Amino acid sequence: MKRQALEEVVIRHMDGIEKHSNRLPGSFSPEHIHDLRVEYKKIRAFLRLLQLEKDGSDLHIPDKLKSLYQICGKVRDWQLFLEDLHAIGITPALPVSLTRWCQQLFTYKEQAVAAIEAIHFKKLRDAITKELPRQLHDETIKKFVHQKVAAIHIVLLAADNEHDLHTIRKQLKDIIYIIRIFEHDWGIPFPINAWKSEKELSDMASRLGDFNDLCGAISLLQSGYGNAGNNEEKSILQELHDNRLRQKEEQQQQLLQQVRELQMEHAF
Repeated sequence: MKRQALEEVVIRHMDGIEKHSNRLPGSFSPEHIHDLRVEYKKIRAFLRLLQLEKDGSDLHIPDKLKSLYQICGKVRDWQLFLEDLHAIGITPALPVSLTRWCQQLFTYKEQAVAAIEAIHFKKLRDAITKELPRQLHDETIKKFVHQKVAAIHIVLLAADNEHDLHTIRKQLKDIIYIIRIFEHDWGIPFPINAWKSEKELSDMASRLGDFNDLCGAISLLQSGYGNAGNNEEKSILQELHDNRLRQKEEQQQQLLQQVRELQMEHAF
């Protein structure tokens, strides 16, 4: 794959980040936040692949872009958390906590706006494209997939907690995003098949993503009942936290088993 094709991918997805960033202030639509973060993760996976080329080692995600991604992640986490509380109908019993949480979400939204305003998207795009390698070789793609699949197998040797599952999900998502760049950006099939089913990989990554969201909600609940405004709210949050914790333990064991059953080769 020649350099021009590599540039087109970076430009397309950087433009996507800019487009969704411009839509955020005022609305902070969960859909726009999701789309922005997906565009970021596609570029991140793509640069991780290109870094394996001899003349691509200087490639990296700019710090300002990384900061935007991280703060948007905090906005998303709090939006999902509050949406879940509203869905199960307990927010009327949590007036003090709800007020504090909404204030926290507002603070993160302000930080996101500031992060957007601090970015000159064209400069960042040019900085990335300047460091692109001359081309992407088939051997580099093979090396990338080998590293990702091998990393998953290594983690599985002793995997037993949420952090291991999160690490596995990151490796899977990098593979999936690169496959989609080949298929959607370049309109060509991915040249390596180290798994029985791409859909199986995608479904597994989605389940791991849902589990990661559950872990995030538990963390927010834990901090919530520790700072609850009164004993009644604290008791409600403690019970919800314990229920979610039991749910997490059950899902964790199921997911560990499911990941072990994934048919992925690390020698090809």
